[in-house]
Amino acid sequence: MLSISLASILLLGVASSFEIWRIRQNTTDGLKGLNDQAASDATDALRTQKKEELQAMAENKSSLADTSLNLILNQTNLVAMAAREVYSNQEFYTHGQPDSELPVNAYDFSCNYPPETLGTFSYHLRAPRSLMEPASIVEKDGTVIKARLDETRLSDEMRRELYLARYLENALGGIRNFDNGDGTYSGIGATYFCLESSGIDVLADTLTTSMVEYDARESSWYKEAAKLKDGEVYWSHPIQDGSGRGVALICSMPVYVDGELVGVAGSGGLIENIQEMVQSTSIGESGYAFLLNTGSMNVIANANPDGDSEINRFKDNLLDSGNEELTAVMEKIREGESGITQVTLDGKESYLAYSPLTTTSWVVVTVIGLNDASIVTHINDLQENISTITQQTIEDINVKIRLMAGLFVVIALVITVVIIFLSNKFARRLTQPIYTLTEGAGQISGGNLDYRIEVESDDETALLGEAFNHMTDSLKDYIENLSRITAEKERIGTELDIAKNIQASMLPCIFPAFPDRTEFDIYATMDPAKEVGGDFYDFFMVDERHLAIVVADVSGKGVPAALFMVIGKTLIKDHTKPESDLGEVFTEVNELLCESNSEGLFITAFEGVLDLVTGELTFVNAGHEIPYICKGNEYEPYKIRAGFVLAGMEGMRYRCGSMQLEPGDKLFQYTDGVTEATNQEKELYGMERLREILCRNVDAKPQKLLESVKEDIDAFVGEALQFDDITMLCLEYKERMKVEE
Repeated sequence: MLSISLASILLLGVASSFEIWRIRQNTTDGLKGLNDQAASDATDALRTQKKEELQAMAENKSSLADTSLNLILNQTNLVAMAAREVYSNQEFYTHGQPDSELPVNAYDFSCNYPPETLGTFSYHLRAPRSLMEPASIVEKDGTVIKARLDETRLSDEMRRELYLARYLENALGGIRNFDNGDGTYSGIGATYFCLESSGIDVLADTLTTSMVEYDARESSWYKEAAKLKDGEVYWSHPIQDGSGRGVALICSMPVYVDGELVGVAGSGGLIENIQEMVQSTSIGESGYAFLLNTGSMNVIANANPDGDSEINRFKDNLLDSGNEELTAVMEKIREGESGITQVTLDGKESYLAYSPLTTTSWVVVTVIGLNDASIVTHINDLQENISTITQQTIEDINVKIRLMAGLFVVIALVITVVIIFLSNKFARRLTQPIYTLTEGAGQISGGNLDYRIEVESDDETALLGEAFNHMTDSLKDYIENLSRITAEKERIGTELDIAKNIQASMLPCIFPAFPDRTEFDIYATMDPAKEVGGDFYDFFMVDERHLAIVVADVSGKGVPAALFMVIGKTLIKDHTKPESDLGEVFTEVNELLCESNSEGLFITAFEGVLDLVTGELTFVNAGHEIPYICKGNEYEPYKIRAGFVLAGMEGMRYRCGSMQLEPGDKLFQYTDGVTEATNQEKELYGMERLREILCRNVDAKPQKLLESVKEDIDAFVGEALQFDDITMLCLEYKERMKVEE
């Protein structure tokens, strides 16, 4: 019996040991597989996160640069508008004085300012040496530092233009708005207006220098701007500032009056801030950013200027690198695309993200290698942590198996039943937590996020079960937050739809508008670029025999422009009375709008009042597009002088004009969203296309005419986005109103 018992114990011991070894092997293999999969998933997730961070950084840097450049563009546009207003109304500002009697004073040119004024705001002049009194010229190291203007060398035209330049001081002084309060200025270093006839440069400066002698007509920014049409903008390449202060970027635009170039308005600022922003960019251990000019494909600024890389070797033109992958990316950048691409750079696989600026032909590019030390370190740390947990779990299992085997040998000597009992008990203890985790994973993957994994263990399997439970809680919170955010977006969209309907209801939208009037026919439409827009139109009877029409465009888009539109529309209508002078109406409306214009918005507007008895149309134009008049068999633009925009500057005076309409004549008025509609090739719709479609529909009624124009614009634009509101109005004078004797 002893031999049989010992044989039974030995046989059971061998069988139990084999089963325990098999369970240990399966458990170890399973944990190693989980380890490899987790490491792979973590690596992919980390690389995806780095790509998103890289693209976001490129877009953020591009947005920051655009903000700085838009400050310069807006200031230049303000000076140009002010100059166009002043030089378009010379008789008004000179009060009818002869040119030879206009006081211009013998201006003192001197920049010997004390040190404490350097870096502060100043308003002064620069002039060619040919206009200076020779005896007053003081030079230092070959540079004029002091001189006086010689009035005897000024022609009557120069005298008049210099006299009128004093009215630009407020517009030029707009750079005071960029004062940081600590003696420094943001973005803009100087803003100026250079007179074409004399070359005298009227400027406001935030960095006073010793320059006195200067003829801006010889500079590239003036020459290139002078080639453009009125309203077009020229951005210079990075050039040395004329005062020797460093590399600058200049925005300039020509100012024409009656087709003649009066001068060029411009604003400039050093690009140090943009360069420093790029050069201070740090991405991982080896990543960097650089600023690219797509016009010449050269690198403007590089956060890694001293590195031995393909970017530095071919910085003058990256298309010459010979790297086909890099060249393909550069072609996309030159076409104005944005995105992120994996390329081989300097023999290494890298991510390259790019985002273009909207104001200039520059692009911010960020680069990081796939095997950058920061990425590799994170990957190694993740893999090491996962491997450590897996190895510790295997070691714990091995320890428990060895302990179980020892106990089995001791107990086996006592009794076979105890050995079998303990073997089964320890086997269940090892495998049950794994089975529990497996079942829980299946429930969670099936979408049951309320399932809780309960592992009755005091080792790492219990920690793993808690991690699964924490993951399901996080997923539930994420789903709830996503649902809440989606609902909020739907609410905002609903409110914007309501705002759009309210705005549309404020405009006359019932046609025919005056079904009992046979003297005229009128139709108008407004298509906003966003949910709500800044364009508006209006028409109403001033009295029984006078019909008023209004077409206007508020600067900007969206809700702010729509609110300002409501104010402007209400003021114009309230001030238009029988026998009112339309010039005085716009003068009063301008003053009221300027009083509460804290956001710096402005309105271009055209208002006309038609006498239905005589056919006389009196009108006033505040910086708006000129109308088209149909007399006979074709439409022609009716060229009228435009006044300054409403809410742009206090103290503006507006003048009204008049034209004679005969029965059968038509008037077509619109906003710049029509002529500036842009297709995918960046081409403008333009006034010539507008005239052609109007002439093709010369016999069409107002409603049919507007529908034809809109269809032609849509066909021209194609799939391109609508960037501006499109507003049109057509008035047909059908017959004279009969007046009872």
